[in-house]
Amino acid sequence: MVSPDNHLYEFKPFALDAANRTLFKDNEIVHLTPKAVETLLVLVQHRVQVVEKEQLLKEVWPDSFVEEGSLSRNIHELRKALGDDSSEPRYIATVPKRGYRFIAAVTVLIRENPEMRVSGIDGDTTVIEKHTFARVISNEFEGSDQPFESLPGATTARGERLDSSVVEKKVQFRRGISVVITLLLAGLTVAVIYLVFLQKSSNREQVPPASTSRAKSTLVRLTNNNAKDGTPVWSPDGNKIAFWSNRDGKNEIYVMDSDGSNVKRLTNNMSDDNNPKWSPDGRKILFDSDRDGNLEIYVMEADGTNQTRLTKNNASDSATSWSPDGSKIAFASNRDNSYPHNFDIYVMDADGSNIKKIVDDPEYDAEPRWSPDGHKILFVTRRHGDFDVYEMNADGSGQRNMTPDYKQGNGAGTWSRDGKRIAFVRYINNKNQIYVMDADGGNLLNVTHNSANNSAPSWSPDGSKLAFETDRDGNFEIYVMSVDGELLQVTDDPADDASPDWSPDGSRIAFQSNRGGKQHIYKMNADGTGVIQLTNSDGDDTEPCWSPDGNRIAFTSSRDGNREVYTMSADGSNQSRLTAESGSDFNPKWSPAGRILFTSYRDGQNDIYVMDGDGRNVTRLTKMKAGQGSWSPNGNKIVFIAPSLEEMPGQSELQKRVAGVLPLEVFTMDADGGNVRMLTKSLTSTGVPCWSSDGTNIAFFVDFLDDTGNIFQIDSEGNNWKRITAGPKFDFRPAFSRDGSKLAFHSNRDGNYEIYILNLR
Repeated sequence: MVSPDNHLYEFKPFALDAANRTLFKDNEIVHLTPKAVETLLVLVQHRVQVVEKEQLLKEVWPDSFVEEGSLSRNIHELRKALGDDSSEPRYIATVPKRGYRFIAAVTVLIRENPEMRVSGIDGDTTVIEKHTFARVISNEFEGSDQPFESLPGATTARGERLDSSVVEKKVQFRRGISVVITLLLAGLTVAVIYLVFLQKSSNREQVPPASTSRAKSTLVRLTNNNAKDGTPVWSPDGNKIAFWSNRDGKNEIYVMDSDGSNVKRLTNNMSDDNNPKWSPDGRKILFDSDRDGNLEIYVMEADGTNQTRLTKNNASDSATSWSPDGSKIAFASNRDNSYPHNFDIYVMDADGSNIKKIVDDPEYDAEPRWSPDGHKILFVTRRHGDFDVYEMNADGSGQRNMTPDYKQGNGAGTWSRDGKRIAFVRYINNKNQIYVMDADGGNLLNVTHNSANNSAPSWSPDGSKLAFETDRDGNFEIYVMSVDGELLQVTDDPADDASPDWSPDGSRIAFQSNRGGKQHIYKMNADGTGVIQLTNSDGDDTEPCWSPDGNRIAFTSSRDGNREVYTMSADGSNQSRLTAESGSDFNPKWSPAGRILFTSYRDGQNDIYVMDGDGRNVTRLTKMKAGQGSWSPNGNKIVFIAPSLEEMPGQSELQKRVAGVLPLEVFTMDADGGNVRMLTKSLTSTGVPCWSSDGTNIAFFVDFLDDTGNIFQIDSEGNNWKRITAGPKFDFRPAFSRDGSKLAFHSNRDGNYEIYILNLR
């Protein structure tokens, strides 16, 4: 275990706080996995010295047996965070066949006063964490881990030799300086507290200091070595991932924790073992092996013991799948065919008995995958000259093509754990890419779109992530990503962060958050850094929207009793009320020409109004209980939400009650309120529509009434319905970046609402 440490290690522009296990760069937190931080701390503590791989493994993983691949992954993560290059290292040097060495100059500071708390200011509790460090080492001597001034025969910068008395005097002098610094800091803290008190008393609208961000990507690399790692499969409890790898020569079955740590080899022979599949209870793993001469199906305990052969045939048996109750196994085999590539689908009992053919076709049929309810099986067939994903009943009847509209190859279909979605692989532009669709084949979503091969998707138990294999780094490795694709979570706070809006230049995002208790307006850089609070009223401040020139932000506030529309400068100053009605005014949106669209309840029902940027010349545009209006990029059109103009056939009583008898649909109208058109006809309600940056598409929220809601897109004519997000909870309030490359939205997929950014290309 890494020893307790109360130091701060500085290696410009970075600083490593050992006590809190936190790395900073220019006072901004650098996000690392806990094991990567532990690895860095060991290297820095033994700076200049070579740290053997065995020592690193022992100190970072004291109670676990892990492969060197876990260590290599940590080193890779650290180099990426530090901006280091293994060929020309500035921080971490590789010592071939031995280990690693931290080579940057390090300054060590000692924590003297770890914390001071002050409470009871203006009725609130204010906690001030004050970390005081005394500088005790100013340089490092190359080739030793001892402080420069403690080395025998060391000299000062002027060439003077240092004896023990000189060193002692310097230490005493520094201690005196430390005391003075501590007293000065204490006095400064009191002064700051007094100033904060004055600011709170005199002006509640003052802008607090910027806070750091804890943004993180949902794309995570789990394996990192020169071998091939493939076919990852999540365990039923989500804690483990089984996969195959040739890192030790032949393909063997391995298992690791879901974060990529604690890699353990389960099979060990001179043959190839592939395609692991967990049993529904997580106690066993099926796999393919050619250890007995031809490809057969085997089963073993989840720890690798009791490896048992289930099929015994001169043909090839492979690509297995458990039934949901664990009593049966579906597999593919060419056992009854003279043509070796003519595979068919079979089912047998879990002990290998009672084999029965359920698909008999002269072409290739393989890769069976049982649905979670046991009623359906997915499989891949080439019966139409190209590969397609098919669905059938568990007895082989009712075969149906799920991908009929694409002729270049589809495969590897697999159900989400709730049975509502299917992930599969499509061959497009000479590469394999991962797609997700609804269980009925609709709402196709492309979740990988890069120049690499991405394949073998496996759902996490909660349906929020996909593990997959990819060669994006040169060889096949295992990654995990959001089910939407490569997604960046740009806020990470215990409070709710919501309603993102891009600045015109795309460099910043305004949003609302209750991290201070009430809802207030904040802004941050587009990567989630530099969070600044802009409002601090006694009411709730919500729904920020940037002006076209980026100099102002319109927002909704309840500070004066009911919700009204306000504006302020982009730095939070000059907050001004624009509307003053007894009914609520909310959801402001700027037009390209500087007018403001908003929703108002001033005449007894919600409808859409427009006014000048200073609040004058208010005009009502709708009389149909409309709201959530948004301007097209050229200002000629407005998209909005209103009750459907017609009753939807098949709408349930629950849907009618929730939607208010009729579902809410997406409409457009001209800027003057004319030419109203209903674009969607959905059985469930839609919400918060917005235009794409080029005005050709409209994104909006769809509520599925079962604790899920995702973002979809249609073109400006109401055609080409397309899914954009597929998270397991609620994805809400989409906002396109001005260049159209990204979509910001808020979602509670990780418990509370945070702001996410999805790369669209």
